[in-house]
Amino acid sequence: MKYDNDRLGAALKMYLGTEPLPMHMPGHKRNKDVISDIFSRDITEISGFDNLHSPSGLLKDLEDAAAALWHKENAYCSVGGATAMILAAVCASAISNPGSDVLVAMNCHLSVWNALALAGSNVIPLMPSCDPQFPFSGPVTPAEIENILVRNPKIKTVIITSPTYEGVMSDTEQIYKITKRYDACLITDCAHGAHLGLDDGFFGPDAYGDIVIKSLHKTLNAPTQTAVMLTDKDCPVPSGVIMNFIDIFETTSPSYVLLGGISRCIASLTKSREIMKPWETGIRYAEDALSGLRNYRLWMAPCRERSKLVILGDGTKLATNLRCDYNVECEAAFATHIIAMTGIGDTEDSIKRFCDAVIRLDELQDNYEDVSGRKFSGRPQPKFLTTVRDACLRGMTAEEKPLEESCGLIAGEFLFAYPPGVPLLIPGEMITDQTIKFAKNAGSALYMNGRRSFDGKIKVLP
Repeated sequence: MKYDNDRLGAALKMYLGTEPLPMHMPGHKRNKDVISDIFSRDITEISGFDNLHSPSGLLKDLEDAAAALWHKENAYCSVGGATAMILAAVCASAISNPGSDVLVAMNCHLSVWNALALAGSNVIPLMPSCDPQFPFSGPVTPAEIENILVRNPKIKTVIITSPTYEGVMSDTEQIYKITKRYDACLITDCAHGAHLGLDDGFFGPDAYGDIVIKSLHKTLNAPTQTAVMLTDKDCPVPSGVIMNFIDIFETTSPSYVLLGGISRCIASLTKSREIMKPWETGIRYAEDALSGLRNYRLWMAPCRERSKLVILGDGTKLATNLRCDYNVECEAAFATHIIAMTGIGDTEDSIKRFCDAVIRLDELQDNYEDVSGRKFSGRPQPKFLTTVRDACLRGMTAEEKPLEESCGLIAGEFLFAYPPGVPLLIPGEMITDQTIKFAKNAGSALYMNGRRSFDGKIKVLP
C-alpha cells in the first residue's frame, strides 16, 4: 500500500462535503460562527473513520504507512505528543518485567521519570559524557552501557535520549546491539529526531531501538501534540502489552484535526522527499555563514545533529537582541548559548534571515565575555536511596525546606529546568552540595511538581 495521497484527509473532505448533521461530539458542531476554519474537520470516531484504540481501517493504514516510512515493524500514532508514548513505552517495558532494574540516562525528559514513578522501578543511573568546554551533556557511550549491563543482569530496560534538546546524538546502533546481547529492551526518546531516517543521512543516522518515539511536530509538517511510537519486529515487549499502556495514556477522544495533520505529514513524505531539500540547503548555508563568527561560536561536533543551530556565547543577550532588533524568536536562551531550531518548513531564505541577524549582532558585540575558557561541570552522579515512586508518594505530604539547607536529605519531588524539562533533582535522590550547586547554575526557569515555579524550597524526606 502506497500512502501518498492523504487518505484520511480525502475521506474527511468527501464526508464533510455531504454536509451531515452532527448529532455527536464535539459541541461546536462545526458551526463556523463559533469556531475557526481549522476545526472544520473536527469530528469524533464515527462510522467509517476507525478507532485509534483499535485501528482496522483508515487509521490502521496510516499507522502502517508510518511504520513503512521509518522502516519499522509497527507504528502507533499519538495525539498526546511524545509524552503519552514515552509513558506507555516505559511502563510497558518496566511493568512487564517485575523485579527488574531500569538503566536511565540522567538527561532523559521528565516524562520518562514520571513513567518510572508510576512503574515503581529501581533506577540505575546512566551518566552522559561531559566535556568541560560545553555547557550541556554529551552523548551516552556504548562502552559505559555495556559496563553497567555486564555487572547488573537485573536490568531489562534501557532508556536514552538521542538526539537531545541541544542536538547531541549517541551511537544508538552500537547501543542497540549491546542491549540485544544482554536481553534488555532499548527505548530511545527520539522526539527531536522525527526527520532522521528520511533524508539519506544528511542530518545524521536514524535512531535505533526496540521502541523509538518521534515527536512529529518538532521538525516535520505536523501539528503540535502529534507523535509516533515505532517498534521493531523482535521488540521484547509484546505488542499487546504496549497497546494496553497506550490505551491508558492516550485520550479516548482523539482529535481528527491532529490525526488529519499526521496523515498529511506522512503522505507528503511518502510521496516525495524533495520537500526536505530547501531545508537541507538552508542548513548548508548556515554552517558556512556562521563558521566565521568572531565573538559567538556555532557548536560543531561529530555527534551534532545538524538541524539544531546551537550558538555558544552570552545566549541571553543574543536572544534578546534577536527578538527586539530583528523579530527573530529562538527556541531557548541560556547564559551560555542559544538553541535555534530549524524544521521542514525552513528554506534557505528563512535560515539566511536568521544567520544575517546573528552575524550583524556578532559584529556589533562589545565587551564580549569569552566563554571558550570557562569550565562546565556535568550533572553530579546521583545516589538513589529509595524508588522514585516511594519518594513521590511520601513527598506529597512531606515538609518543605530551603534547598540550600537540604544537604543530606532525600528529594521528595522533582526539580526540573524548563526548557527542556530535564530533572535536576529526582524524588528518591539524596541531595548533596554538588546537586544544590548544579541546580542553582541551571540557567533556566525552574519548576516543581505540577509546573509551579521554584521558590527556593523543596519537599524533602528524612
